[in-house]
Amino acid sequence: MSQSSTLLSSKREQRQIIVRFSAWRLLALSAYWVAINYLWQGMGALILPRLIVGTVPAAHRGVALAFLSVAGAVVAIIVQPMAGAFSDRVQIRWGRRKPFMLAGTLGDLLCLVGLALAGSYGALILPYCALQICSNTAEGAYQGLLPDQVPERERGRAAGYYGLAVFVGTAIGFLLTGQLIAVGHLPLALASAGVVLVLALALTLKFVPDSPASPPLPNKRDALLGVFSFRFRQNPDFTWLLVSRLLALMGITGLTDFALLYIKALFYPGSGSSLANRASGATSVLLAVVVICAIVVTLPAGKLSQRVGRIAIVRAAAWLGAVGTLLLIPAPSLLWVYVVGIVVGCAFGMLLSVDWALVTDLVPPAESGRFMGISNLATAGSGILATAIGGPLLDFGNGLHHNAGFPMLFVFLAAALVAGGWLVGRVKIPATRPEHAS
Repeated sequence: MSQSSTLLSSKREQRQIIVRFSAWRLLALSAYWVAINYLWQGMGALILPRLIVGTVPAAHRGVALAFLSVAGAVVAIIVQPMAGAFSDRVQIRWGRRKPFMLAGTLGDLLCLVGLALAGSYGALILPYCALQICSNTAEGAYQGLLPDQVPERERGRAAGYYGLAVFVGTAIGFLLTGQLIAVGHLPLALASAGVVLVLALALTLKFVPDSPASPPLPNKRDALLGVFSFRFRQNPDFTWLLVSRLLALMGITGLTDFALLYIKALFYPGSGSSLANRASGATSVLLAVVVICAIVVTLPAGKLSQRVGRIAIVRAAAWLGAVGTLLLIPAPSLLWVYVVGIVVGCAFGMLLSVDWALVTDLVPPAESGRFMGISNLATAGSGILATAIGGPLLDFGNGLHHNAGFPMLFVFLAAALVAGGWLVGRVKIPATRPEHAS
């Protein structure tokens, strides 16, 4: 091939890359992430607690919520990495990620119908766990699209779009779902999640290519279990970071999971769907405040961490979250709760953005996929522990005295945040990155 032909071919390839990874293409790639967060943030904080309020006596709601949340999280931990691993190996001309995404989303729609029709707590268990299976099947495969389609030099930019999609989906999920429930349209709130899933899936499938199937890996069993074969003693800094992350996220997750029960008990006591719906609306406003504040502080916190160190920011975020959590105990009004939501939201944004950067500081480049997968175990585990411990603690305290469970719950969550902020100090940043040290 002549030099001029080679140059022309190179320019053509560059133009193709520019088109392929335009802002529109990255938005399409991130669209399904908006839908996932719309579904699960609205489900975990608003829809599921509202379904429990309508089917479980007040004395047992904490344990009922804990059981479903823990069961769902366990399913997610098992299904998601398996779905991702199997999508690496399929031999379908249409692609290796899209079939799983389509099948999972269609299953989501059926499960949402099942939740809408459930008339008792027992009837919620099967469709909720099935929803976890279907959604995590789609998500496990979907997460492979970014490394499949985006070269390393573009992944930082793509990750920015993914982060924006997460916050947008979370904010809309909290606000719109809560308002639909507040006016008595719980089935419509479930239907809205299905509509968002379908629209986002169509956008991603239409405008994002899918890599052809790769040859099967020689040892499927090792690939599926690899994320769980981490040797903690050989990676002390990463292990301390996981423990710190688990505790800090447990404090934040617990606040969102029990927010509706807290607002209902303190500001809308009594029975009746009207009071429950108003409590859902107030909770959605609180959660929207938290998420908006998190969005505002995310980028500034990341930049500040470059100057004062990741560990300092993570510690400050955890301890600020603990202060906000304790301020919920003497809350005299909803306005007070909303103001505290600003504090918690700032802590949330600081923690998630800088903690994620701290994880990448410690991940070995040669094993980045495995280590990032292991870090997600702390994220999922935080939800399990927050509800598994917090739910029974709430019911125990409320059994001792009217609403005494909430101060006990908030002290527990604040202690988790304080411990997480303290333990992150055990992490030592590699000497090659002194600018990140605290």
